[in-house]
Amino acid sequence: MRIGCAVLLTGLLIPSASRAVEAQADVVSFVGTARHHIGERVTLDHCHLVYATEEEITCVGLLPRDAAGDVRMAGKLLIRVGAAEASGHRRALAHCAGGALNGSCEVSVSGEVFDASRSFGLDEARLIGLREAAIRWPD
Repeated sequence: MRIGCAVLLTGLLIPSASRAVEAQADVVSFVGTARHHIGERVTLDHCHLVYATEEEITCVGLLPRDAAGDVRMAGKLLIRVGAAEASGHRRALAHCAGGALNGSCEVSVSGEVFDASRSFGLDEARLIGLREAAIRWPD
């Protein structure tokens, strides 16, 4: 009987532990489904930081160059860096304040997905972001 209970309890604990694992995705593939992940923690790779301000940063997902060699944007997310990430935020402010899409501002970002629309006066989930985010620089 005790063995059966131990097996049952172990089985019940495994699914909840797997939910605690943070999902990882490429920002381009995530942008289209982001609104379905509100409240979840994710890590997004290939996030190009642009327009960094004291309050927030924009993360842009880029598609491969088209036939003419032009870069196309797949979408964007709002990044609100967590208080513990002051050094990453300062680096973004120093190097990614403008709109240039250079490789020096391509990072991975982890955070909780949230609907930022209401803070901009929008009613629907049109602007999704990551809050309490941490920036992982490639070097």
